[in-house]
Amino acid sequence: MDRELDLKKVLSSAGLVFVGTIFGSVVILFERILLGRVLTADAYGEFSIALDLTMLAITLSLAGFQQGIPRFMARYDSPADIRGTWITGLVVTLPIAGSICILLLAFDETLVGLLFEDARSVRLLFLFTLTIPFVVLFSLGVSAIRGFENTRYKILAEDVGYPGIRLFTLAVLLALGMDVLAAGYSYLLAAVLTTALTLYLLRRFMKLVGSFTLHIKEMTLFSGPLVVSTVVSTLLARTDTLMLGYFRPSAEVGIYNTAYPLAGALVLLLGTFGYLYLPVASRLDNTDDLDGVRTLYTMTSKWTYVLTFPIFVLFVVFPGEIISLTFGDEYSAGGIALAILSVGFFINAAVGRNRETLAAFGYTKFILVTNVAAFIVNVIANIVLIPLYGFVGAAVASAISYVALNILIYGFLSWKFDVKPFTRTALRAVVSLPLVLLPFGFLFRTVAPINALTIVAFAIVVTALTVGIVIASRSLESYDLVFVEFLEAIIQRRIPIIRRLIPDQ
Repeated sequence: MDRELDLKKVLSSAGLVFVGTIFGSVVILFERILLGRVLTADAYGEFSIALDLTMLAITLSLAGFQQGIPRFMARYDSPADIRGTWITGLVVTLPIAGSICILLLAFDETLVGLLFEDARSVRLLFLFTLTIPFVVLFSLGVSAIRGFENTRYKILAEDVGYPGIRLFTLAVLLALGMDVLAAGYSYLLAAVLTTALTLYLLRRFMKLVGSFTLHIKEMTLFSGPLVVSTVVSTLLARTDTLMLGYFRPSAEVGIYNTAYPLAGALVLLLGTFGYLYLPVASRLDNTDDLDGVRTLYTMTSKWTYVLTFPIFVLFVVFPGEIISLTFGDEYSAGGIALAILSVGFFINAAVGRNRETLAAFGYTKFILVTNVAAFIVNVIANIVLIPLYGFVGAAVASAISYVALNILIYGFLSWKFDVKPFTRTALRAVVSLPLVLLPFGFLFRTVAPINALTIVAFAIVVTALTVGIVIASRSLESYDLVFVEFLEAIIQRRIPIIRRLIPDQ
């Protein structure tokens, strides 16, 4: 019964986070579309490079504590220990963030000369640099809220507040005639206001000032490997843009960064399951409930695969058209990059929360090893492919590295803990969906006129066929009843037809 409650908790969190993540992702997509349509491809590329440098700096500053805080808070009962985990994160990360800001400001002209084409981007980089300590502070606040296993406040701060303020400010500044610097000002203002909101929300769970017990040694031992691991993981996602900025014109960076955020939608659902996944899996591991971890992992993996698959088919079959509809015809050449990236991102989503599962087991060093290995593959592939094929080569390098990363982690989980993303029953749907829907998609493209209406119709049909294939392949399992009950709670109605298809209730 406790295991069922854990599954329901993760699903309930996933539903809330899904709504928040959808909102945040749509806002971010509108932000990118707005910048792509108002700015030139060159200026959009400059923004992309500045943003990726900032995200890398933020990841390095967080030092892995965004995962360490919720993990340790889930294991403590004393208010002093709980408060101490959050304060430990502040004590370690804020000095790092300050040091990185000083370095970026000291070498800003050098960085602009290496990666940017417009010397005026020094001001853009300056504004993004100022956001770093604020984003670190509110990220640790969200991590502490996550440790209390609360979802609503995370959504309010991280998924609604931060991107919402950014988009509103950006739209106003662009309407007033400001250039790419509008992005820098909007990110800075949003980071400051979101920090204040996050600290206000965190006060509802604990007093921010009071007695505390620092846990620097144990949290650093856990988070230490994650420092390099998360930096390498961020580099894995950002290296393509930075190396494109070094080897190719900023316009190619802009085209590539229309495809990349769209492909990122494929891991959207994976992120919704992940908010409470780590603390719940960590608690199950702490009570030696390995079967509970297996069930949690396989259920979230299967439904991530199934619910993501229609988007994957859409991006592979109509990549150029989707980019043209969102960013404009100027960026339509990025269609081939979208199709290639979609393969890598889908595989990354399909195998589920494998890294969080390893983190719950305490194997952060292996996460580090796999991330470093994938990063090396990514860098080598980028060095070889970008000079020859530009942004298409960057897309291939990214896809290859994500596939390599997940093969390594899957192999270790299977060998060490016999933890696999799919049961034999679930594999029926996993195999059937691509065998049926990918040929159907390419056939549809050859016989139907391609426009926005037919693409929407195709998406609806593929979604319906996905549900039908899951049912027809008899891929439903006993624990799927928890998922059905979750859906019933949302629509306030029982689904007896689906219930009858679930075995061993």
